[in-house]
Amino acid sequence: MNGSWFSDSLALQNLIATVAIAFLALISREIVARYIRRADKNWTSQQRLRWIGLTRNVAFGFILLLVVWVWGEQIQGFAVSVFAIALAAVVSVKELFMCVNGSLIRVRGHLYEIGDRITIKDARGDVIDTTLLSTTVLEVGKGAANHQYTGRRITFPNSLLLTEQVVNESFLENYYMNNITVPLALSQNWKNAKQILLQIAQEECAPYIEQARRRMQQIERNRSIELPSVEPRVTLQIPDKKTIHLHLRIPSPAHLKGRLEQVVLTRFLEQFGGNDDR
Repeated sequence: MNGSWFSDSLALQNLIATVAIAFLALISREIVARYIRRADKNWTSQQRLRWIGLTRNVAFGFILLLVVWVWGEQIQGFAVSVFAIALAAVVSVKELFMCVNGSLIRVRGHLYEIGDRITIKDARGDVIDTTLLSTTVLEVGKGAANHQYTGRRITFPNSLLLTEQVVNESFLENYYMNNITVPLALSQNWKNAKQILLQIAQEECAPYIEQARRRMQQIERNRSIELPSVEPRVTLQIPDKKTIHLHLRIPSPAHLKGRLEQVVLTRFLEQFGGNDDR
């Protein structure tokens, strides 16, 4: 009788301790997340989301460790039963294990982080949230030259990382190599157009070109690879006998890639439209 009372009392104490731990951890997480959202720091939205996601994961890990510590004796007592149940449940939770494995591959392989633009299967967008089981992206339009959000949010299970190819368009982390294509007729003055386009690109990239160059050099040192220059560059392509394409490649801060493209195209049309020699 006394042993049963002691066991029930211990279980009640552990339950109360578990609830208190979870409550304190969740309250702390909300306080930190609110501070990050309202902090007067020069952070981008991606950086704030990344810190909030890290805070949530740390709080979850803290709760898990303390709960295991509080219920350690009970867990040990039921170890054999838990093992048998887990073995029987492997088949029914196969997808769950695949998602966890995919999450481990994402972390160990540095596939992507919050703020990166990725393409996987039919989904393309900016990563806004990652959990142990899934990834959420804000969808952007199809095609590498499209930076417009569609307004849709896509969540896919991390098990896709085991079977599908992941394309990370944010290899330079805070910078993005923006490719802009300008089609012209061969009868137009494409030499003048090329000069105007390159000059506009150099002027628009001037405020951050040196920082992008240093970032590129840092990645080359860390990963022992040779990357292309970040200097604005225009190349030519002739898809047919009547058309010529000017391909402009410029570095852009990740949060300005769409805006920068529109500025460059607008200025080009204004200048070349008035100076075009046919």
